[in-house]
Amino acid sequence: MKKKLAPIVISFGLIGLAGCSDDNGSGNSENDETEFGSVLSTSDAGDVTTDDILNQIGTSTVANQTFQLTLDNILQDKYSEEVDTEQIESQTDEEIEQMGGEEQFSMALQQQQPGMTVDKYKEQRITNAYHDKFFEEKFEVTDEMAMENTREASHILIAVKDEESEESAPQQQQASESDLTDEEAKQKAEDLKKQLDEGADFGELAKEESHDTGSAENNGALGYVQKGQMVEGFDKALFELEKGEVSDVVKSEFGYHIIKRHDEENIEDELPQIKKQMVSKKIQENQDKVLEYYKEVLEEYNADFENEDIRTFIEDTYLNPESQQSPEQPTTEQPAENEDASVEESSEEETSEEEATEENAE
Repeated sequence: MKKKLAPIVISFGLIGLAGCSDDNGSGNSENDETEFGSVLSTSDAGDVTTDDILNQIGTSTVANQTFQLTLDNILQDKYSEEVDTEQIESQTDEEIEQMGGEEQFSMALQQQQPGMTVDKYKEQRITNAYHDKFFEEKFEVTDEMAMENTREASHILIAVKDEESEESAPQQQQASESDLTDEEAKQKAEDLKKQLDEGADFGELAKEESHDTGSAENNGALGYVQKGQMVEGFDKALFELEKGEVSDVVKSEFGYHIIKRHDEENIEDELPQIKKQMVSKKIQENQDKVLEYYKEVLEEYNADFENEDIRTFIEDTYLNPESQQSPEQPTTEQPAENEDASVEESSEEETSEEEATEENAE
């Protein structure tokens, strides 16, 4: 069952920065800054200067990196006392241990993002934490808002035979193939609902009968679902249920569902994570606001871009979104424990290299 948005965003730093390169501007492998100087090489044919290299790289890439590093520096200064860098490094060390040691962890990083090292990965995590603080402040989500807009759910999906399997494959990638017509699928779903009404165990039926292979392995569990995250019919039915209630048969573009809302006994423990999801959703839905907030913090810190070409590019791309179409906004997303139980994510949802790194590493 298709989702509009990816369900979990652990870290949403570096939003909108098109300059997320492999080295992330972090210097050499020993984490020491290199003093390049203005002339990099000399020969009888002439000198190679720093400007030559930067022009070879291109104004847009240099400007993106300049904008990114400027923001990184500002947000580090602004939130340095609120981010526990030692805790982040400790968490990363735990990830490394869980992966079987630094060698295995480094290999995983290299597969996802060539050139990435453990030290650079730690730096990214810390930098992301500064951006996280920034957006948590700008897009405030209270505990009450989080609980009101979140449900813990499971479902059983009875899919309908795909008449155009090749064209529809991307929309059904997590659902097993069905040979049921619409009428047959509806009838089967109604039969299962009857069994539930007569006392059958929801989880067992989901495991045995659901065509959503991802969630079926976990007794139909979808985890915590935010309002607006699922397709319209599913979303409406879920948020009309009382705690512990099971829905009637609900039709969606993926077939017929039976939805269960859980008691949400542990939702308070999950609130920090849920609030991060909601902030991420706000970021995705309010890109103009994101750029506006960036502009405000740059002005707060009297940021100025000395090179005219770089300044013009940054102003046109980031600081005047009303006059230019916003650039594509990569996010640093990572699936939660139950993301594999989701039926279908939007085919438009894209994952950045950094996101893939964190997902693989964890």
